[in-house]
Amino acid sequence: MRRLVAPVALGLVALTLPAASFLRADGTRACNPARVSGVDDPALRRVAEDWREAYNSGDAPRVAALYTEDGQYLSAHVGARGREAIRAYFQRGIDAGGHVEAIRVLESRSDGTLAYATGTYEANNAGQEVDGRIVLVLEKCGEHWLIAAHEVVVRDQP
Repeated sequence: MRRLVAPVALGLVALTLPAASFLRADGTRACNPARVSGVDDPALRRVAEDWREAYNSGDAPRVAALYTEDGQYLSAHVGARGREAIRAYFQRGIDAGGHVEAIRVLESRSDGTLAYATGTYEANNAGQEVDGRIVLVLEKCGEHWLIAAHEVVVRDQP
């Protein structure tokens, strides 16, 4: 019994100590010390810019190709899953004259295989100027980042 108590007691003490290896460069704590913390990965920003360029050029198949096979697009108006559903949804927006003025990635983080990016966007949806927030969850597929989940929240417009 004595042999069991000492390791358990040490383990409990270790759980109560702050883990210095979990500190990020900005002093905040990370849940996963292996995660690349606060890295501004140009490849993640490039996905957002490729998305904007494909949409604005009217190329819904190219937009859909930026998603994983089972990728999801979520907004207050739609939940599209899979490339074909995503392509069809964005084709309707393109056909209605939609145009994305800007996508700004504010932060991105990655562990090398999964990543997320948060940001803002400005768009013209059928003549109405809108802006809002985006969250992208990306998966590394070969040498490319693909969007696994994309959520858009339109800000209440004045």
